[in-house]
Amino acid sequence: MGSGSDGRIGQRVGDYVLERVLGRGGMSVVYFARERLTGQPAALKILLADLPEQINGDRRLEQESRAIASIDHPNVVRVSAFGMTPDGLPYLAMEYLEGLLLSELIAKVRPMPVGRMLRIVVQMLAALQKAHDLEIIHRDIKPDNVFLVREDDAEDRVKMLDFGIAKLLGQAPHPLVMTVRGVVLGTPEYLPPEVAMDLEVSPATDIYAVGVILFEALTGRLPFQGRGAGELAEHHCFTPPPRPRAFNRAILPELEQVILRCLAKDPRQRYQSANELAAALQPFARDGDAARPQGARTLVTSSIESASRHDSRSGGPPNLDLVERVLRDEVSRRWSAGTMPSPLARSLDRLDELRERLIDIETEFALHEDRLADVTAELDAADVVLRRLIEEDERLGEEIEQLRIEERHLAGSLEDGDTPANQLMATLATLKSAPTSLLQGLLSPENISRLNANVRARQRNESREDDRDRLLADIERLAEARAEVMVQRAEAETRSGTRYAALAAERQRLQSRCDALQARADRIRRGLTSALAQCALDLAVAVGNR
Repeated sequence: MGSGSDGRIGQRVGDYVLERVLGRGGMSVVYFARERLTGQPAALKILLADLPEQINGDRRLEQESRAIASIDHPNVVRVSAFGMTPDGLPYLAMEYLEGLLLSELIAKVRPMPVGRMLRIVVQMLAALQKAHDLEIIHRDIKPDNVFLVREDDAEDRVKMLDFGIAKLLGQAPHPLVMTVRGVVLGTPEYLPPEVAMDLEVSPATDIYAVGVILFEALTGRLPFQGRGAGELAEHHCFTPPPRPRAFNRAILPELEQVILRCLAKDPRQRYQSANELAAALQPFARDGDAARPQGARTLVTSSIESASRHDSRSGGPPNLDLVERVLRDEVSRRWSAGTMPSPLARSLDRLDELRERLIDIETEFALHEDRLADVTAELDAADVVLRRLIEEDERLGEEIEQLRIEERHLAGSLEDGDTPANQLMATLATLKSAPTSLLQGLLSPENISRLNANVRARQRNESREDDRDRLLADIERLAEARAEVMVQRAEAETRSGTRYAALAAERQRLQSRCDALQARADRIRRGLTSALAQCALDLAVAVGNR
């Protein structure tokens, strides 16, 4: 036998002794082992010896041990040791788990009850969120990598396995094992499009695989089927997924939308974190915990009471969603296989019809409401523009008037230049040949003082003239700016005269349509109350007749 066969039974590997084979995979064999000194059980994963060189398995197994050890989450299998076998193959020692794989549970229970499956998925998402926080993307999420154990009397305790092809997004202690073209790392049935096309991965990559698992568990079939890995990969990359409710009517339309969002081809259109998806699933998982009626009478009573219950504190509508989820979960549990009675099938058809109509109305309402918001925003924007132009016009007018007042004040403050000193200067200019005695008389201290005063006055006048010129230039500039604003204001008023009226009319029409749609939605919700009560009665009769 090869080194990965039962020939290893009884062999000592590190501190462990191998006792039996637990399972085989494409790259490794997992053995049940016991710690040699303490006798504690463990699971040892030993890499196969004949892996293709491009897979670089020893590096991958070491990467898995480092990834799992760094995550350290109760929903991730614990690693206790990493080393080499005596013949030079890498091994990983992990905690030994007793229970079953999610793939085995899904194979036994088709379809899975909604509440139970979502409780499992919420635990998976908690582990993935911790890994994503550490910049570790699993990239091979599938039911075979989800182990369910009974721990502390808790059913379906999740342990995530096999981070061996996880891609570390941040700093890694060793070079990453890169995907080689032609080597598919992952499982084709659950293959995210970006992994198939060797594109950048992100937390949304794992979200896609979780969506595939949800689809399979709740419908009893995979979203895509093909004759080989290539055809499956092509479907994941380019084929729109079918609607889950086409295969299981117990799935609520709102839950269906959550699953389909997980399966979006574009990672940006999926949930961007495990926490975000968990929050979207939590109401459905929580409702799945609701106490199920044990008998026909209790079933009818509790369902009708739930359908007619109002929130006494808020005066809200009946909790129809909770009642419908309980009823559909009960139908799925009791008729997971086989044909349900005709009256009950008709009741579910009626519920489906009302739900579809309600979804259509709510979708149309959302579209009209969005358009109403756009129209209102455009009207408000037009008002803002017009108000701004009016305010700018008024501001410029006030500024121009203020400058004109200053200009008039400067004009009035200019001093008279025709003074005795000026006359004296004119006389001096004509008396160049006058006798010295006459000149001395004209240049008396009094006349000199008056001359100096006149010179200072002329200097002040020149400065004020400059200021006045600047004011006149500013007035001209502001007048031109105001003229431009007045033109824009006139154009805005002209546009608003026609566009504003059209927008106002459209807003009124949209508001009326929204009111009508709201009234129709209220009528359908009232119809849902009656339909749920009838469905509860039909379910009670069907349960009583089984």
